This record gives sequence, structure tokens and C-alpha cells, in this order.
Amino acid sequence: MYLHHLTVQAFGPFARTETVDFDALTSNGLFLLRGDTGAGKTSILDAVCFALYGTVPGIRPTHRLRSDHAPTDTRTHVILEFSAAGRRLKITRQPKQSYPSKRAKTGTATAEATVELHQRTDTDGSAGWDPVSANHQDTAREIEAALGLSKEQFCQVVLLPQGDFATFLRADAKDRAVLLRRLFDTGRFQELQAWLTNRSKATRKDLDEVTTVLQQLSERIHQEAGPLLHQEDTGADQPTRPDAQHPADILPWAQHLRTLAHNAHTTALADEQHSDAAHQHAKIEHQRTNELANHQTQHAQAQARRAALDDKAANHPRLREQLDNGRRAELLRPLLDGVRHTSLALRTAKTAEDDARNMLPDDHRHVGIPQLRIVLEQHHAERGRVEGLLPDEQHHTQLGTQITELNTKEQQARADLDEAGQWLTAWPALEAEHTGRLDDMTKTADQVPQREQDIQALNAHLEAARRRDTLTTQLASAAETETHRAAEALQAKKQWLDLRERRLDGMAGELAAELTDGAPCSVCGSPTHPQPAQRQPDQPTREDEDKSRTLHEQADTLHAQASRNRNDLATQHAEAVGAAGPTPCDELKTQLKEAQEAHRAACDAATALPSAKEALARLRTEHDTRTQQCQEAQDRVTECQTRIKALAQQQSTLAETLAAARGTATTLGNRITELSRAAKGLSNAIDAAQTATDVADRHRDATTTVTDTAHDAGFPTLDEATAALQAPALLQQWNQELDQWDKDDAVVTDLLKTPNLLEAGLQPPADPQAAADALLQAEDRMKKTAAARQQATDRVTALTALISTLEARLSDLEPLQARHALADRLAGIASATTTANTLSMELEAYVLAARLEEIADAANIRLRAMTSERYLLLHSADKDAGRRGRLKSGLGLRILDTWTGTERETSTLSGGETFTASLALALGLADVVTQEANGRPLGTLFIDEGFGTLDEQNLQDVMDVLDQLRAGNRAVGIVSHVAELSRRIPSQLNVMKHRNGSTLRPLISTDL
Repeated sequence: MYLHHLTVQAFGPFARTETVDFDALTSNGLFLLRGDTGAGKTSILDAVCFALYGTVPGIRPTHRLRSDHAPTDTRTHVILEFSAAGRRLKITRQPKQSYPSKRAKTGTATAEATVELHQRTDTDGSAGWDPVSANHQDTAREIEAALGLSKEQFCQVVLLPQGDFATFLRADAKDRAVLLRRLFDTGRFQELQAWLTNRSKATRKDLDEVTTVLQQLSERIHQEAGPLLHQEDTGADQPTRPDAQHPADILPWAQHLRTLAHNAHTTALADEQHSDAAHQHAKIEHQRTNELANHQTQHAQAQARRAALDDKAANHPRLREQLDNGRRAELLRPLLDGVRHTSLALRTAKTAEDDARNMLPDDHRHVGIPQLRIVLEQHHAERGRVEGLLPDEQHHTQLGTQITELNTKEQQARADLDEAGQWLTAWPALEAEHTGRLDDMTKTADQVPQREQDIQALNAHLEAARRRDTLTTQLASAAETETHRAAEALQAKKQWLDLRERRLDGMAGELAAELTDGAPCSVCGSPTHPQPAQRQPDQPTREDEDKSRTLHEQADTLHAQASRNRNDLATQHAEAVGAAGPTPCDELKTQLKEAQEAHRAACDAATALPSAKEALARLRTEHDTRTQQCQEAQDRVTECQTRIKALAQQQSTLAETLAAARGTATTLGNRITELSRAAKGLSNAIDAAQTATDVADRHRDATTTVTDTAHDAGFPTLDEATAALQAPALLQQWNQELDQWDKDDAVVTDLLKTPNLLEAGLQPPADPQAAADALLQAEDRMKKTAAARQQATDRVTALTALISTLEARLSDLEPLQARHALADRLAGIASATTTANTLSMELEAYVLAARLEEIADAANIRLRAMTSERYLLLHSADKDAGRRGRLKSGLGLRILDTWTGTERETSTLSGGETFTASLALALGLADVVTQEANGRPLGTLFIDEGFGTLDEQNLQDVMDVLDQLRAGNRAVGIVSHVAELSRRIPSQLNVMKHRNGSTLRPLISTDL
């Protein structure tokens, strides 16, 4: 990286615009930044760092970069031109700052930080600056890509700061590790160490899972084979169950148990067959005994039924007499039922008459039917008179309804009056709201043309970006083609030259082949050719050489065409990049989408503007309507109050007349209901009395008829006929009992004559319970042997499946053990938890120690020269004093005094020696970091202070080393106020301190 030009305005101590021409200042390779203390020498370095990275070295805040001496209307900015990675770039950066504003309420406004990055291009002989990026993120990526350094690395290797490396020289291992970790980004080694530890834990977990599964399988096998382990005949050769430390011994043990299970299964199968045969014999015997017991039971039951039938036959004569009387009385049942029905009807009629008379007033309960009919006529007349007053009652009700409606209308009118009043009260605020909204929509609608222009510009930019991306792809392909054509041309040329050289080597043979006797030789002119050269078998001819040269020319032509094509595409690509810039197409699409959305919003506002105007006009029309409604509502209230007063007076007059007609009733309808109810009671009483008289006559006639008929049927009295009357069901039951006895008598007689029953009755009593017990015992034995056989089968099946799973798991065990051993060993080495790590250093500490050793080696190259071969920096891997444990940091630094051959701590160096060692250490660190950051050269280097601690000889040695840094076109800037340096270094930049701000004055060698 080379600095060319720096411009600062209102930055730090500089109140105005100050410029630095680094091209002129670094023409001698070494220049001096000098000035009084506090003048602003370091602020030049701050401006360079701020321009590149947006921040300054150290912990100074960016909002304090503005000069306190600058006028309020002067904006702070920094412009830096530099070259890096083959590109000439210019960056302009402004920090966040306040500025006067008449529109702001406080009188000041805040401008956000901005940045612009441009690249110098040379198109058709005219140079210019093309924009690259205008946002912080893109600019940061471009700067880091061009420099290859982060801000922390840049501040350590380009801006060697005041006192930092003296601190680094004397720091303990912990503080050195913080700086080195930040510069070399060794966090990935911590991540690798953590990954190895986690990998070791994961493989341990996998191994433990398999071991656990094997133990679980062993436990399940032990459970399945449990009964086998307690058998007396297998105890002698029974193997011991393996423990968790020997999982491989589980398989032989399990296989032995499976063999025992097979033997047990064979024994259980034989027992099951024997129990099945015994069960069949017991089942046949049980069936024979049950049949004998059934025959004996049937014979005993038949004898018992014979005795029971004989007992029932003694009561049959009386039952037959009752059956005959009942059948004759059954013929009188309709007449007897008629007498009973008329008697019941008579009692019901008497009860109804008594109930109806009890509903009448006391003075009407015991009168005859004629007197009740006279009272009924009087009630009908009174009801007619009251019904004639019903229209007056309806009119009275209508008057009440009208009054209620008028009250409702009055309330509605008052509600309308209140609503209109509230709307008119809110009208001013509502009008102001719609007017403001209309103004905002008008302003938004006015932005439509500008939004359309933005969309057109972004469309053009996006099209250019797409062409840029297409040309980028084509250019890469063309470059690859050019490289291929160049290789082909080079190979063709090599083949042609090799062929030509071979032809020249054998040219004597080619010329000798053309010689003829007597013709002079074209080389020596002799007509005789005693010993002509012989042509080689593989000697190339002129035609071969011409053909090879033609192939070379063709390949060269193709290479030239490919080169021209690449150059044309490169030119087109540069033009496309100049037109499109570095902005990606996706970002341009996003910007275009945002612009289209903003344009759509403006168009929507323009579309909605007429509707908003119409809405405001409608509201103003409604205001006039509401005002009119308020007056109309007041008029309705007055009218309703007048009508209510007149109707109330009419309603009072009708109320007096109706009250006299109602009596104790609440309404005329209730009075009519009372009269109707009384008339109905009188009518019911008359009907009930007449019904009771008619029913008494019918009952008397029925009684006379049934008495005469009973005498004819053989019953002396009506009571005897009634007593002989039985229920038809009972008569049918008696008849069925007699018929059933006859049938049962015949059946029992036949049973007692059956041969099987007669034979069973002669044999001893059967014992079915004993046969059943024997069958149950046989069944129990059969079930037990079947269950034992099934258990044996299940045990063999389960053990076979478990052993199959066990074999599969054992096949996975050995790879897991090997994988865990490897992961655990690597994790132990990386974490320094194993003796295999002979250095007792963790992985990141080892990497940082290697980096520090490289830095010490690079620093010693210059430290030898600056200390006349006296001092060397030594890297130490010993633990720090006071550090506990066996782990080493590997970040120790000591000084070797070659004059005395002793090592000592860096804190024992004097002030000048400390500066010299710190400077050498800083330069060594810069070399190592530069090599780490892709090895890009650093064309400009700044060293800030410390030279005042050196004597004349040490100063000369340091200056000699700094002169060597200028090799390779490198410029070194020294920041110091030491007077001796101003005499030694001709190119200077003087920072002058004034009351109203500092200024810069360059002093080139020609000015001194």
C-alpha cells in the first residue's frame, strides 16, 4: 500500500483544510513528521486510519474527531488517495457531526456519517474517478480486500503507535496472547480444540451406549434363562455371567444358555404328549359316568312325579264342581257387568252434581233446576251491558299509547338534538384533520414525476450491472482460452525449433544426398566426394520443417486472436464496470423494488386525492344538514309537549266511567271473564243435576233384569250368582290343570317302563364328582405341561433373537473402541491433558508461541544491527512466575546479552534499549503479519516517537536500519519532535500549533 495524497478539514487540531502530498514527501524514502507536543502529529496518522476504517487507533470516540477550532458552518471530512493491489483508490469519509440548521427546533441538526470510494481509471487517454461504493459495509469490504489487513492489523504494522510495543515487550504472557490472538485470528484453533474435545465425548458416549446395550442384552438373557440357572442338573457346568468389563465373554455364556434352553424344550415336549394321552382317557371315563348318573336321576325323578300326581288327584272332585258353577255364572256376566256399570255411573253423576253445586254461591247451592236457570239469565244480561263499554276502554288504552308514543318522539327529538349538537361541537377538529390529510396527500402526489425518474435511472443502472456480470463471465472464459492458446503456441514453437535444430545437426547428410559425381560440392566446391556424410534414418526434411513452422504460425495466430478477444472483452468489461459500478444486481433489484413501491405509494396518493376532496365536501354538506336537523329537533320537542297535555285530559274522563263498570276487576275484559265464569258454573250445575236423575232411572231397570235371569240359571239369589262368577283366566287355568294331570300321568307311566332307566335304577349310584375331579386333574396336568412347553419355546425364540442382536452389537464394538481411542488421544494432545503432549501446551498456545518465535527471529535481524550485535530477543516456553499447574503459555520473551552471554528479563533494559528492542519487535511483527495477510507489500510505514531516548551511536544504528527499510520502494515516516532527526532527515512535514488551530507545512529536500 502506498499513500499519495491526504486532505483533512475541521479534523482534530486542524481548523481549516490541510493537505499532505505523500508522493513529494516520500520521494527520498524517509520523511519526518515533527512539531511541538500536542500540535497534531499523531492526528495525521489518525486521519489516515479514519479514512480507511472509519475509526481511529486506540479508544478515542469518533464523535470527538471534529475540530473545536473549526467554524460551525465547516463540515469535517477526510480525503485519502492511495494505491493497493494494483488499484488507485480515493476515499472520502465524514464522521457523524452537528451543524447549524434554521429548520431544527434547537438550532442544530445532526448529519450521519458518510463514505464514498472511487477508483481511478484511464479510458481513451483521459483519467477519471469512477464510483465504487457509497455505503459503509461495501466500502469496508473493498478496503479490506485491497489492503489485506483488518483495522487492528493495520494499526500494528503500518502505524507503529506510541509506547504500545514497549508495553508488548514488557507484558506478561496473558497480555501478549490477547494481542497476538487478535492479530493472527487464532480462534479457529480454539474451535478445533473444542471440536476434538466434543468429538472425544461423542465417541465415548457412542461407546458407552453400545456397552450399555450389551449389558442390557446380558441382563435380558439372564432374565430369559432365569429358570434354567436354578435347575439342579445344570449347576455343575453352568458358566458365570460376564461382568461389564469383559463384554466379549457374553456371547459364549449366552450360547451355552441357549443350548440348555433347547434341552429343556425337548423334555417339555415329551411331558406334554404324555399328559395329552392321560387327559383323553379321563375325558372318556367322565362322559360314561355322567350318562349313568343322568339315567339314575331320570328314574328317580319319574318315581317322584308319580307320587306327586297321586297327591294332586285327591282334590279333583271339588275343583270340577267349582268349574261347572263358574261356567254357568259366566253366561250372566254381561248383565252383572251392566248393573255394576250403572251403579258406578250413578255414583259418578252424584259426585259431579255435588262438585258443580259446591262451585256456586251459598245461596244457590240447594235450589232446584228452575231457580238456577233464572239466575243464569240475569248473568247473561249483565255481561251484555259490560261488553258495550269495551270500545271506551280501547279508546282509553289508545290515548295512553298515543301519550307514550309522543313521549318516545320527544325523547328521540331530544336525542337527535343532542347528537347534532355533539357533531357540530366536533366539527372544527374534524375539518382540520381532513384538511391536513388532504395537504399530505397533495404533497405525496406531487412526487410522482421524481419517483418515475428514479425508476428509469435504476432500470438503466440494473441493465448496466447485468451487462457487467455477463462480461465478467465472458472475460474469465476468454482469459482461460488465451492461456490455453498461449500454451499451444509455445508448444508448437518448441516443436518447430527442436525439429529445425535436428535438421541443422544432420544438414551434412542432407547436403551429401544431393551430391553427384563430377558436380562441385555446394560447401567446399570439390568435384570429388571421397567420404560423403550419411543421412540419419530419422533425419527431418525441409518439408517436415516447413510443416512444423506452419503449425507454429497457425497456433501463434490463434493465440493472437484469443489475446485480442480478451483485450476487447476487458475493455468492454471496464466500460461496463464504469457504467454500473460494483453494486450487485440483487442490491440494485432491491433498490428498484423500493423505488417502485415509493412510486406506487405516490400514485395511490394521487388516485385517492379526488376521493379525499369529495369526502371533505361531503363533510361540509353534512355540517349544513346537521345545523338544520338541530332546529327541526327543537321544534318537534315543543309540538310533542303540547299534544301530550291535551290527550291526558281526555284519558282522565274515560277512566272514571270505566272504573264504575269494572267493579273489583282490573279491566272490563276481566269483569266479562268473571261473569262468563259464573254463568258457566250455573250451566254446569244444571247439566249435572239433570244427568244424575237420568242415571238413577237406568240403574233401577238393569237391577230388575239381572235378578230374573239369575233365577232361570239356577242361582236362587243375585249374590250367589255373583259369588260363583270367576275370572275367565281362572276357569281356563282349572281346566288346563285337569288336562295337564291326565297328560303327566300318561308320561310318567311310560317313563317308568323304559329299559335304560329300569337298568340304571338297578345299578349302584354313579359318582360323577370323582370322574370330574379326575378330569380336572388331567386337564391341569395337560395345561401345565403345555405352558411349560410354550415357555420353553418362547425362551428358545427369545434367546435366539437376543443372541442375534448381541452378535450385531459386538460387531460394532471394536470400531467404536478404535474411533474413541483416536479421538481421545487427539483431544488430550490438543488440550495438553496427556503425557503425549511433551510440551504441555494447548493447541492455540502452541500456535501463538510459533508466531511469537517467528516475530522474535524477524526482530533479531534488525536488533543486531541497531545494537551492534549485542542484544537478541529469545523466545521462552517456560511458565510465567506465579502461574499454577503444568500448562505452559509459550509466550515468554527474554533478552540475550551476547557481550556477557547472559539472559535477563526485558524489564532490565534501559529507556533507549527498550525503544530499540520495541522498534525491532514492531518491525518484526509487521513483517510476520504482512506475510500472514497474503504477503502484500507495505509501501508506507509510520513510526511514532521514542527516538529521544537514544544516544548518538544508537540513533545512528537505528537510522541505518530505517534506511534499509526503504529498499523495495518503501517509504518510512518518523513521528518525532527530536531536533537531531530534523537535521538527519531532509523531507519533513512540520505541524505548527496555533491558538486558532494547527496547520501543516511540508519541507522537501529542495526547500532546506
